[in-house]
Amino acid sequence: MTGTTQRVLVCVDSVSAPNSAWILEACPAYLNNGSTQYQTIAVVPAYVLDSSMAAGIEASLGPFDYVYAAGLWTLSFTFVVALFLVARSSGVVINFIRGRT
Repeated sequence: MTGTTQRVLVCVDSVSAPNSAWILEACPAYLNNGSTQYQTIAVVPAYVLDSSMAAGIEASLGPFDYVYAAGLWTLSFTFVVALFLVARSSGVVINFIRGRT
């Protein structure tokens, strides 16, 4: 993934009301246990992805494919059962060769 590190504005909780109307508009107050909780703006560094990555991200967030997942689960379960049977039959053959029953 490609992108750049940039400084972005985020809303963080504040103990007092903001002194600017545009901050109150960008980060509105909300109720917290019956009292009004104000927010203010903070500048933090963030990794921002390029817009060319949007198609890949949107595709990965698509709907869950149950048929594909069922196929993977069936393949995995079959492999584990086959591995168990091979190991068990190998143990039977080795014990037969050693003369144990």
